[in-house]
Amino acid sequence: MSEQIDRYVSFKNIDCNARAEKMMDALKPYIEAAENPFWAYFQQKRAEFNAKGYDDLRVLHNYLPTLKELIEDDELLAQLEDLEYTCM
Repeated sequence: MSEQIDRYVSFKNIDCNARAEKMMDALKPYIEAAENPFWAYFQQKRAEFNAKGYDDLRVLHNYLPTLKELIEDDELLAQLEDLEYTCM
């Protein structure tokens, strides 16, 4: 990205919703594998939050520490940390 982003000045030109959607898509293999009971809980809470009008960025923010602990893919973890730094 050629433009310098300063999230403390403005979220202008930062598509946080698209980044959150991309992260949710990337988490699908973890959710579908269901190797940890957290993922079913995460899906349930996501549905509840979305029904209340909260977006996926809020859902990701609420479970950020757990997600960081469970994600084993370094690239995906870096993507999550970038989302945290840029949008949360």
